[in-house]
Amino acid sequence: MQELIDLVDTTELNAMVIDIKNDSGLITYNMDLPIVQEIGAFENYIPNIKELITELKSKDIYLIARVVAFKDPILAEQKPELSIKNSDGTIFRDKAGHSWVNPYKKQVWEYLIDISKEAALLGFDEIQFDYIRFSTDSRMKNVDFGEDAEGKSKIDIITEFTKYAAEQLKPLGVYVSADVYGTIIDSKVDAEIVGQNYAEMAKYLDYICPMIYPSHYADGTYGIQHPDLEPYNLILKSLQKSVNALEEINEDSSDESNEDSYEDSDKAIVRPWLQDFTAVWLSDYKTYGPDEIRAQVDAVYDAGYEEWILWNGSNNYTEGGLLEE
Repeated sequence: MQELIDLVDTTELNAMVIDIKNDSGLITYNMDLPIVQEIGAFENYIPNIKELITELKSKDIYLIARVVAFKDPILAEQKPELSIKNSDGTIFRDKAGHSWVNPYKKQVWEYLIDISKEAALLGFDEIQFDYIRFSTDSRMKNVDFGEDAEGKSKIDIITEFTKYAAEQLKPLGVYVSADVYGTIIDSKVDAEIVGQNYAEMAKYLDYICPMIYPSHYADGTYGIQHPDLEPYNLILKSLQKSVNALEEINEDSSDESNEDSYEDSDKAIVRPWLQDFTAVWLSDYKTYGPDEIRAQVDAVYDAGYEEWILWNGSNNYTEGGLLEE
């Protein structure tokens, strides 16, 4: 943590994304919330969360609380009635053996919002929902979402949750953001699979964070033979698609008869996730170092956007790709 603080302190970086509820469903500190205690969904990774926040705030670091939404093996296993079920009534588990909670269940929404409110009260500036989507596992074709899903598509319910989260959390003085697949920007098929509609979610969020890692795009995407080899071009082209996708919000907002528009929202600021890792699993990849990091950042600016976040699963970030503070 001290190394990361120093990195933010000495470079152009000014924010940190910190897990509050992680991919395993664990709360990363001993949160005093009854249901969290009841199902044992906490691990004391952060021994003194208040002390950590005080230290980071003293450095003027913008704090983003990451809350993993619908991938939650702990809640799904401890409260099976809230889990996604197979058509035979058993708990759905993806190929990794992880169970997910059902986005159509309002009790799941309340659980996520209660956790997010705790993070807001601690002093985080922003609540960022990750896995705010359905599983892409092939086994999903056999699931039954129950009566709550009748007449509502995956996109309908994820958009409804996004709107609800914004309404519940923004009055607390925090910003609300969501991580989304980069491919949903211009792929209707992918949007329907995961339930993420880029433009619709952006109507309610303060920030929308497409994960546009070059390594995650198929060969030939946007006419780029091997996207991982051309980070600047991939980032630029995907964000140009983002600009086009969000133009429709301006058109909608000009229609005063649109009663479904959220009064506090123009549209979300786009803050993409960029790749600070090397995708060694690809047959055609390159080592990502300072030049590749800078190329992606330059592409963000050239697309007309001003913010970005770096991802490295091991927290080993490339200082040489960053400007001095």
